[in-house]
Amino acid sequence: MNDRRKFELIIGTFDAERFWRDPNLAKLPSFHDPEMENIVMAMDELLFPFCEAQDKLITRYRMNVCHKEYLHEIGFKFLSNSTDLESPDVGSVGRTANIFDLLTSADRMGDMDLYLLDGARLSPFAVIPGADRTATRYGLEQDFPAIETVQTVNSKLYSTELNRRLDLRCDSQTVYSPEELLASGLTLLNQGPFLIKDEFGVSGKGNLLIESEAILRRVTSYVADQCSKGKTVRFIIEPFLRKELDFSCQFHIDPDGTYRHISVQQLVNHNFAYQGSYTADDRLLHMLQEAKYFDVMKRAARELYRSGYHGDVCVDSMLLTDGRIVPIVEVNARRSMSLIKHYVDRYLKKHDTAGSMTHATLQFACDVSFDQLLESLDREGVLYKPDRGFGILPLSANTLFINKVVSECKGIRNKQVKGRLYYSLIEGEWDNERLTTKVNEVLSSLSFKIAR
Repeated sequence: MNDRRKFELIIGTFDAERFWRDPNLAKLPSFHDPEMENIVMAMDELLFPFCEAQDKLITRYRMNVCHKEYLHEIGFKFLSNSTDLESPDVGSVGRTANIFDLLTSADRMGDMDLYLLDGARLSPFAVIPGADRTATRYGLEQDFPAIETVQTVNSKLYSTELNRRLDLRCDSQTVYSPEELLASGLTLLNQGPFLIKDEFGVSGKGNLLIESEAILRRVTSYVADQCSKGKTVRFIIEPFLRKELDFSCQFHIDPDGTYRHISVQQLVNHNFAYQGSYTADDRLLHMLQEAKYFDVMKRAARELYRSGYHGDVCVDSMLLTDGRIVPIVEVNARRSMSLIKHYVDRYLKKHDTAGSMTHATLQFACDVSFDQLLESLDREGVLYKPDRGFGILPLSANTLFINKVVSECKGIRNKQVKGRLYYSLIEGEWDNERLTTKVNEVLSSLSFKIAR
């Protein structure tokens, strides 16, 4: 153990934007998916790659025992809570308690005495309300910015203003009323489709593609109805850009303002939602060097620091079909899925390999266990092990089974539910396509139906 700290307490929530967003703001139309919201609640198990030996990961729901054993066997070392912070059937995303609220209302989680955390450094996925209160209660070291600062720099309004401050091309504008949304939207439609963005929209929610006047008028009417009930209107609108690919840059701003580049990840997105990450290829990196993209990232980091922020940052960017690079689509002043992927790669590098990160959304009604899934993958020769050198490295288990658990807590068995398996694909003897095919065959043999 080095002398930078005794150990870290890794904790977080993947719907941080919900806690930064002003509840008085009008919303865009969206589809309510309680099962997907339950999956998001269970995603904090994906934080284990950030842990070093003796670090403690606290998750809303205790990690699956078989999953943890597998991760420990292949070389991931961490401790985690052995009991749930709350029962899975309490409710969905509508509840107000975030993970820090739950933590401050407990004194012990199974064999983990929270008062023995004294001296640990609190390392949140994202700084949300309650993080500072948790640090104070349990005597944890903290060096993260104030919640108000984090809220400001994560707003898409800030990203828009940052583009202007850095003299980058920016076609975004902010609208503050249904009338302004309609008028400005009609002007943009004359040029082609455009996007309406929620100030804190994320991963497919809060981004709406407008392709016709009829759709625009329906959305405007939906917003106007909320406005009549006292809601405040504040949306960003911008032309829809034809892109060749999405990518992101991860960097860290030290407390003294020092910029530290971490990685560039190419992204797979579908309907604005994250589908996966893989390491940027040499062609993209060369283009970014030529376009002085990394100079822009350093300048962006300086502006974030001047705004009072330090910590992890993920900047979403795009390469357009015409060859133009859009350096800053939005700023995520927190950890990210691509940063998790980078930390998995750090582990894989020790074994002279690398992977891509993705997920499969599955539907099932069967009584199948995670242990059975691991056994089947291993039997078919595609479960990653260091001596095997390739295969699938499952990154989550609770996200796969959470809705089955919720259903059974309500006394309902054999109901078809949705789950999501996050994993890293490590190529070796087999290429990505062959691996994916075999993984899908294993899932189908266990009666999982692939939803995408």
